[in-house]
Formats: sequence, C-alpha cells, structure tokens
Amino acid sequence: MLNAISALAPAASHLTQGLQGLGATGARPGAGVEAASAQPGADFGSVFAGVAQNFVDNLAQGEAQAVAGVQGKAAVQDVVQAVMSAEQSLQLAMAMRDKVVAAYQQFVQMQV
Repeated sequence: MLNAISALAPAASHLTQGLQGLGATGARPGAGVEAASAQPGADFGSVFAGVAQNFVDNLAQGEAQAVAGVQGKAAVQDVVQAVMSAEQSLQLAMAMRDKVVAAYQQFVQMQV
C-alpha cells in the first residue's frame, strides 16, 4: 500500500502543474477543505494541490502508524486513530474526485 501512496505524489505534482493554468484565469477558492486557511491571493490550483498533498501525507502517516503497530512500537489507540484518519481522507478524496468528474462531464455536455 505504501507503494500505491508513493505513486500518488507524482500525480499530485502533475495535478499542480495542470491546475496552475486555472490559477492564471483568476479563479479563487470558495468554500472548501482548505479555503479557510488559504491565503487571500491563493489560486484554485494551489489550494487543490495542497489538499491533494495533505491526502497523500495523511495516508502515508496512517500506513507508517500501522507498520509501527505491527512492530509493537506504537500504541493500539494511536494506530486506530491514524488508520481511521487515513480512511476518512481517502473517502473524502474519492468524493472530491467524483464531484470533479461529474462537473467535467456536465461541462463537456454543454452546448455552446
């Protein structure tokens, strides 16, 4: 699973590069996961990339805690909290992906 998480890091950086073009149009973040802590001049691409990187970091932390728990180096409660947090982040990432895909499909079906 750690290999799958590590494979997401290049995708997050690729996503950042792809979304930087959106930031050039002046798009600003609305109500989102990181909108409250985003800087006033931050564009949508950088906020979305930050959220994606937080997902990757949270999943990696959950994986590391699980390995530490198996090795007997971490308390069971810490392992459960880290794994549950990673699961919640994964579910949120999948929900965001579904919303982005649905929005893209609606955009493609628009008649000009």
